Amino acid sequence: MVKLLCTLDRFIEKIQNWVLLLTGTAITMMILVNALFRFLKVDWFGSEELILFVAFWLYFTGSACASRERTQISADMLTLFIKAPAALRMISIIKDVISLVMAAVFTGWAVQFVQWQYKLKATSAVYKLPTIISLIPILICFALWTIYLFRDLLRHFVKGEPPQKGDEAL
Repeated sequence: MVKLLCTLDRFIEKIQNWVLLLTGTAITMMILVNALFRFLKVDWFGSEELILFVAFWLYFTGSACASRERTQISADMLTLFIKAPAALRMISIIKDVISLVMAAVFTGWAVQFVQWQYKLKATSAVYKLPTIISLIPILICFALWTIYLFRDLLRHFVKGEPPQKGDEAL
């Protein structure tokens, strides 16, 4: 079972890395072309709309990657004042439980939001693209965030200490 989970995790990581590479390149190229067009006095109406659609995928995929690797920004100041390992472990578990509950609630809201947008059949202003294209990464990110928080909480109990940055994923 663990081997299957590790294989699945590596597969998801590869997909995330490809999404980051492709969307980062696409945004860079679109901004470059947009700048070139402005220099040449050519109007590319709606370029911001396309950039925004791709940026959602870049931003939220990056957020999921940071959560997976535990490299997201954290304002954990308690470790500066509390030195007792048992107290730090308990605080870390409480923090992870609260984070997991919040992530699960946000994932539920994201599901409802995507369903609502799907029913509306909303489209973008210029290219009439379905807006759901830019909302799916929000749902994916929150779902992955919830999974990674659950994984980290389990590691607290298995290893007896919170996972650290740079630990292997599973």
